[in-house]
Amino acid sequence: MPDDYRIRKVLESLEEDPATNVQELATLVNLSSSRLGHLFKLQMGVDLNHFLVNERLEKAAELLKQTELSIKQIAVRVGYRHSSSFDRGFQTKFGVPPADFRRRNRP
Repeated sequence: MPDDYRIRKVLESLEEDPATNVQELATLVNLSSSRLGHLFKLQMGVDLNHFLVNERLEKAAELLKQTELSIKQIAVRVGYRHSSSFDRGFQTKFGVPPADFRRRNRP
């Protein structure tokens, strides 16, 4: 399987399910998680774990704007087991807690 195909598969998988973890992605493309991380950084220019966090938070922001799901449901849907980790990461990225983000971005 060519490397660019593997990376494309990883990106597609994350688009479908942002909660997918590194080990699941590595299994999907028949690589070890460390090899996938190395290949991802070479191909994409960014660390896979940082990419995952960013993708999850971006998806969470979309869900906060477009759905009535609770913040806890959104956190779980995008791959966070603990809402406190989600809240902290979200505030770091967007500068406001998820509840405030939702209030500011709803019609």
